[in-house]
Amino acid sequence: MNIALIAMSGIRCDDKELAAFGLSLPGFLDRGKTIASMPSLAILTLAGLTPPQHRVTYIEVPDLGQMPGLPEGDFDLVAISSYTAQILEAYELADRFRAAKIPVVIGGPHASVMPHEAAQHCDAVVIGEGEPIWLQIISDAERGELQPFYGAQFSAFKMEDAPMPAFHLLQPDRYNRLTVQTSRGCPHRCDFCAASILIANRYKQKPARKVLAEIDAIREIWRHPFIEFADDNSFVNREYWHGLLPELRKRHIRWFAETDLTVADDAELLTKMYDAGCAQVLIGLESPGAIGMDGMELNSNFKWKTYAKQKEAVKRIQAHGVRVIGCFVLGLDGHGPDIGDRVLDYAQELELFDVQITVQTPFPGTPLYARYKFEERLIEPENWNKYTLFDVNFRPDGMTAKELRGVLRDLAERMYSSELTQARRRRFRENLRAAKQAC
Repeated sequence: MNIALIAMSGIRCDDKELAAFGLSLPGFLDRGKTIASMPSLAILTLAGLTPPQHRVTYIEVPDLGQMPGLPEGDFDLVAISSYTAQILEAYELADRFRAAKIPVVIGGPHASVMPHEAAQHCDAVVIGEGEPIWLQIISDAERGELQPFYGAQFSAFKMEDAPMPAFHLLQPDRYNRLTVQTSRGCPHRCDFCAASILIANRYKQKPARKVLAEIDAIREIWRHPFIEFADDNSFVNREYWHGLLPELRKRHIRWFAETDLTVADDAELLTKMYDAGCAQVLIGLESPGAIGMDGMELNSNFKWKTYAKQKEAVKRIQAHGVRVIGCFVLGLDGHGPDIGDRVLDYAQELELFDVQITVQTPFPGTPLYARYKFEERLIEPENWNKYTLFDVNFRPDGMTAKELRGVLRDLAERMYSSELTQARRRRFRENLRAAKQAC
């Protein structure tokens, strides 16, 4: 079969005025642009699983306009992976392929929690992890017997069985970083989280030998790659990383990871991280101080219990040469119109290397979505175009939706001004020099 695997790449912001404004600020959407410029690891993983007798084409949505004959191309099967913000676009694309009599499979976090909605636009829906059922889908497609649903939201798939992603399908000069996954899930269940926790109900760790094999495969194509570890919370298993990091050091790569504050408690680990090429970590600080933090993390209220440690944790991490990107969410319960000022002051107090700001987004499938829907706080509950992390699609409890939109714009303008951006980087360098001199 000739199989098209399509990634819905690119950032989304339904508010055109805000999108245009953000694109004029060098730092506002930098993180979003970075994400948008990365290939889809989910799609590459399915490609790696596909038996060699089938032809596989990896396609990103922006490329479709440059490929004559699409969507009426000579494909026997099309698989599309999408998040909520891109799902309506994915549905339109799927409808076009189906009109050309080409079977379509849709998967991803949104389809996993809204399978019956997705089924209206495709021949088969992948629920949860794709690895356990992809070969069955191919076999059924060959016989013309696709089933409407495959998989389950939470499966027993083991990361020990993870295939090698088909990195060879990519064009080396197109991407500034590639993704490798070492784990799925997160022990902290934040009520707004719409990441791999929606398809993995426990923390799963990929064997280090597989991670290293993937990095070696990437290095055969990119000599000095920048790797983004596509984990929700990378350093949960300290013993695992203490063993992995010396091997990463031998590969001479630079990399990025997401983590929680507890990584700062292990000085030996921080030293190993820096020596192994860790350039940046992103930490969800969420809010200045305790505002809106109580009850956010549903398992142990971790973020509320540890908010007082944020400043010292950031200081320790950056003293080891690892840059911290602090992530803040605007519009949490308890946030008022002054939250922009509070975040700005707090980010400067913490002396963060960089800052990521988004607005509260109640993605479908999350406890936050269920709560806001029950409380009738969703403005357009099923307008998925507005679930972008930048559009305000709910009624905050401490201000109006319009005020929250204004707070985001005003804070972005100030936070990402050239003056403050350069000052953050300068302080990082000065603090790092001082830390090294003190050793």
